[in-house]
Amino acid sequence: MSLLATPALVRSKVVDVLKADNAARVVALLASPSWTHDERVELSNGRGAVVRPCVSTLAMRDALDQLDDLPSSDLLVLLTDQESAELGDSIRARIAGNKVLPLDRWYQLTSLFRCREIAPDLTRMSWAVDTLLKYAPSEGYEPVRSGYLDKEAALSELCHHLAGLDRADLDLAAMLQWTLDPAHIERWRAVEEPVRAGLSEWLVGRSRDGRVIDAVVRCMSGEHGEDTVAVGLVLSALTQPGVLNDGKVPRTMLETRTVGGALADEVAREWGKAADALVQRRLTAGGRAGVGEVIHQAEEILAEQNATALAYASVILEVGLGQRIARLGAEIARLLRKRSLSPAHLGPMEEALGDVLSHALVGDHAERCRRAAMAARLVRWVALQRSAPPKPAPDLAEAARRQQSGDAWVDVARARVWEGDVDQAVADAYAALCEVVDGIRAEHEERFARLLADHVRTGSTLTDLLPVEDVLTDVLLPLAEQQRVLVLVLDGLSTGVARELVEDLSTRGWSEHTLTPERPVISVLPSITRVSRTSLLTGRLADGSAGAERAAFGERGWPLFHKSNLTAAKAGSALSTEVREAISGTARVVGAVVNTVDDTLDKGGRTPWTADSVDRFVELLTAGHDADRVVLLVSDHGHVHERGSRLESDSSGGARFRTSTRPVEVDEVELSGPRVLLGGGRVVAPWNEKLRYAKQRNGYHGGASAQEVVIPLALLARTALDVPGWRVRHHPQPDWWVGTTTGAEADRPAAERAPSKRKNGGNGRRVASVPTLTSAPAEDALFGAEEVAAESWITRVLASDAVTAQLQRVRRGGMPAERLEVLLRALDAHGGAATRAVVARVLDIPDGRVANQVAAAQRVVNLDGYEVLTIEGDTVRLNAALLRTQAGET
Repeated sequence: MSLLATPALVRSKVVDVLKADNAARVVALLASPSWTHDERVELSNGRGAVVRPCVSTLAMRDALDQLDDLPSSDLLVLLTDQESAELGDSIRARIAGNKVLPLDRWYQLTSLFRCREIAPDLTRMSWAVDTLLKYAPSEGYEPVRSGYLDKEAALSELCHHLAGLDRADLDLAAMLQWTLDPAHIERWRAVEEPVRAGLSEWLVGRSRDGRVIDAVVRCMSGEHGEDTVAVGLVLSALTQPGVLNDGKVPRTMLETRTVGGALADEVAREWGKAADALVQRRLTAGGRAGVGEVIHQAEEILAEQNATALAYASVILEVGLGQRIARLGAEIARLLRKRSLSPAHLGPMEEALGDVLSHALVGDHAERCRRAAMAARLVRWVALQRSAPPKPAPDLAEAARRQQSGDAWVDVARARVWEGDVDQAVADAYAALCEVVDGIRAEHEERFARLLADHVRTGSTLTDLLPVEDVLTDVLLPLAEQQRVLVLVLDGLSTGVARELVEDLSTRGWSEHTLTPERPVISVLPSITRVSRTSLLTGRLADGSAGAERAAFGERGWPLFHKSNLTAAKAGSALSTEVREAISGTARVVGAVVNTVDDTLDKGGRTPWTADSVDRFVELLTAGHDADRVVLLVSDHGHVHERGSRLESDSSGGARFRTSTRPVEVDEVELSGPRVLLGGGRVVAPWNEKLRYAKQRNGYHGGASAQEVVIPLALLARTALDVPGWRVRHHPQPDWWVGTTTGAEADRPAAERAPSKRKNGGNGRRVASVPTLTSAPAEDALFGAEEVAAESWITRVLASDAVTAQLQRVRRGGMPAERLEVLLRALDAHGGAATRAVVARVLDIPDGRVANQVAAAQRVVNLDGYEVLTIEGDTVRLNAALLRTQAGET
């Protein structure tokens, strides 16, 4: 019995013939002379095959006589059950190949894939074979290189040609990405139901995520196919452990609506995880342009299920980020209501902050999330101040150091938090936090001001302090003997703003160096430009002007440029020709005064400070570096922000000092002495940052607060310098800033503190304050049994024969024992895993050198190739048990 022809078989055979002879016009196929389909079978490129069933040679001749009636691009296909030998020569001469061609589905399939053999399991899938033949492209399918056509290769090609699902799109993640294109969903739905069912079954069976693929394919096939990823985002939120019970009803409703029934928890969770991961990748690669509509649709779906209140469980949904910030605000408010507050209470807040910062849309709400992080930092600081209140500063130098190392960071944080939040409850929490912080800072400011008043009145000289008029002789001149220097004076730069600028510069490859021994710089009084900047640049106490400053520099052969001289008069130049030539010239010192910070006190603006927000700052730094100059960054005085201040009008002096003789109030101090250059050597200045004598502005200076009097001083260079009197400082942030609030000394940068007693963290685990390489031994340090045990095992491991021998073998490329001990103690104190940032701090190295230092440690402790110490992404991990075993420690 001859094979019954179908359009797919005819098309496949004709395509095969045309590959061999593109000019063929007539094809005779050995098949049953029966045809119930459309007369014309469409080929590619507008061509077609006109089918004529021929029960006899006479019928074949009649059909051939009609060939000229067909379009020249079409072929004539004759279906006959007669063999070639039964036809006359005249017929054979007109048909392709001069013979009747066999019509064999298996032959056609092997031809389409250019293979030699077909897998048995594929031959049993008649729907697949029929569909492959029916939709065969004119050029055939992707050739099977092995010669063996299996189900995987065949159905992958079918998915590709019918729905646009490439072989790379067949796993869960890729399939979800494929659904983001509505055209793909339309193509999938256009596939005949039996074929779609067969492909769905195959897709499910081939994947290890089969049950999840099944749910996704069901969603794709239904009316919500375009929302497949959005549905996954919602499922991710509703399957988080914290909302699993509350989300059960809305989840069941959604699953029934989109896939026809409830899903197992693990299936819904995996679908959600894959959707989250996909959207996060797309956000990272191209921002919200590619997935913004998906996020919006997911929020609408969640709202339709009356479950918007659970959005905080989502790491993707925008409404969830707002809820996470609200939860953080509520936790901050709760902590502030506690009668006693210590770092041990902060666990829930830290978890809430982690939820905010781990959200995928943090970048789209950078400033709002920055404020949230700053608020949490302030709470840590408040917890330290309440649980272990620092002793009042014994002298002015110590009070100034507190401003530099701790309170300056507080000022940075509260400047951001003061800006508030759009959520009223969060705004109220921030306001309450600012009130608490302001109260503590006020105590510090009053102590500083009273010590300052005593200092200037008695004329005492503290070697730990550096008066601004001595910076030129004590700092600049010795530095200029060793380096070419560019002095940048940022008028009005406070210690807080300086911290923001230098931290930003550190991300751009600049290294900060500080004086050693540390000597805080203090302004001339009152803390205003005309006396303090002139004294800085002339090297003597002076009340002067820009002209006097230029003259003093000029006497030493040093060029000095003020605001009006910095910029070029013509387009295209970032700096004036005079400035560029001076910086690249031979003078050992070149100076520039930049007024951007001071100008903002008049004109407003409280955005976070970066190097780019200071006019010509980056350009000057670049020019200095290109000219092989180090940069000495300094200010003349600081400033305080406007924070709901009260006005006590007095025109005798300035916004923050007066020379009038009315009595000194409780939030003022009298400053009199040789370093007070106005008012005949006597002025009255407020220590309270909320008191002013003139009209309201964005900020003020001239007062007696540490924010106004203590001056930042830093040496900046592209590399760490070896200059006497200076040391590089990689991590100036106090512990509470980075999240390790483990002791009363947390106001100090890690590299400047001695090890403190271990405190009990909020999660119940005992956390150690780990000493750094520059730490001094703690006096009367008392450790509990657990601490002694932890230290003793590390000591024994380092003293073991195995480790001692390894230290000898790798002494050139391995980490020295003392550094290794610091690293091991740090990792052990953090439960065996710590971030690169933590490791960098305890080793006092730049973040970029962590990998090299860990590699050096691995050469020592990864004995016999065992992975004792590893780096996984941003985390450094220690397998303490394995190290103890390898070292023979039981």
